[in-house]
Amino acid sequence: MKNIRYIFKILPLLGLSLMSCDKFLDVNTDETLKGDATMQELLPTAQFYTAEASFQQAYVACQYAQQLGSALGANGIDTYAETDNTLGWSNLYLYALPQLNTIIKKGQMDGAPAYVGIAKVLTAYNLGVATANWENVPYSEADQKDFSPAYDTQEQIYATMNKLLDEAVTELSGSTGAKPGQDDLIYQGDLGKWTRLAYSLRARYLWHGSLRNPQQAAQGALAALEKGMKGNEDDFQLQYNSKNLSPWYSKVAIPNTTGNLSVTFSNTIVDLFNGTAQGIVDPRLSKVIGLKNNQTVYSGVIPGSGSGSTVDLNSKAWHSNINSPLVMMTYSELKGIEAEARLAGNAGGSTSAAGYAAYQEMISANMKKVGVEQADIDKFLKDVKIDVGASRLTAKQIVTEKFKSMLLIGDIWTDIRKYDYLDFPMPTNPNPDLQGKRIQRMKYPDSEITRNSKTVLANQKDPEVLMWLMNK
Repeated sequence: MKNIRYIFKILPLLGLSLMSCDKFLDVNTDETLKGDATMQELLPTAQFYTAEASFQQAYVACQYAQQLGSALGANGIDTYAETDNTLGWSNLYLYALPQLNTIIKKGQMDGAPAYVGIAKVLTAYNLGVATANWENVPYSEADQKDFSPAYDTQEQIYATMNKLLDEAVTELSGSTGAKPGQDDLIYQGDLGKWTRLAYSLRARYLWHGSLRNPQQAAQGALAALEKGMKGNEDDFQLQYNSKNLSPWYSKVAIPNTTGNLSVTFSNTIVDLFNGTAQGIVDPRLSKVIGLKNNQTVYSGVIPGSGSGSTVDLNSKAWHSNINSPLVMMTYSELKGIEAEARLAGNAGGSTSAAGYAAYQEMISANMKKVGVEQADIDKFLKDVKIDVGASRLTAKQIVTEKFKSMLLIGDIWTDIRKYDYLDFPMPTNPNPDLQGKRIQRMKYPDSEITRNSKTVLANQKDPEVLMWLMNK
């Protein structure tokens, strides 16, 4: 990785008017190298590239997880075709992580723990994206001094993420130094929300390890989530607007309207919303799934075939309209983790009242987020297919609802792999190299193989090989 170095593509704050904040990024990127960038300039830039890396992960991972399917025919990623996600790698390793490292150094020198804490939270999150995609990834040696760094193992990366989050909580409790304001595009300088995000991410990453040690993961995750997000207002997302377009809108919805099709919703996710799979229509259906022109029946693309779809990611759907946020973690996900952890931590095999309430709150919170009316939420939650009772609630039912609530959040692929793809049907025309197995990883970018070939080849595994995290 010869081009790991500090590159500052400064995207200055322009004072653009937003509904939720007064300033945003200038998407006309300044390509000049700027070694004296301030923390106030670097923070929004790092947040922008964090969101871009999240989008690139979700674009691929949600096809592997069968939320999305290719609209390009029978040769798409949804056949479990290997892909290297080069853009995601670049956003992480050329832009987001180097700038976050610089914020940490500047914040430590200037006595600004708030900036250090935020940067450490974002660093942990970006490492989580990287290791979920590629397993072993560079970090401890990935700086401008070492152009061919060794890769940290996934076990080391998880230890690093947890350490960063612990340090971030301490930093965020400091009272001295400069504090972010409108340069913080995510929480506008609310350090309480950043602290709750740190605990929420800790719960996510501890629960990722539940296959390896279920009881320890459950205890750790439950302890962390007590200090995590308290409602939808704490959701970790970057808000876009009509001048700075959400990538789901600009890179998917708009091209779809001009015939430049890329992805659409799969029949796996659509059938969960339209009643085919569960026997009840989910009231989120018309909010999050767009219909193609003149279509009235919701039908998703059959993974691996490129056919069968009447639906679209279009400008009317919640995630892909002109004002959509790029969502990276939600309070709803946290309640899903709680429901899973409480079920796993109960030796009797059924969940507690608190676990069942968390399962219901996971569904309710996401429905409220996307604009479902309270009466429709109550009706859905009272249906016998959903209201199964604490004694009958299973991990599969929790994760099925989590699968819907985490629509277009790339980390859902981690859950799907943990639960053996929830017994979803294999795609049509699956990648023959997998020999009937499910895909488990992205491959390292070709550019990385060229620049750091010895290290990459030592870490690259076949696409069907389970990651360390998934080995019981």
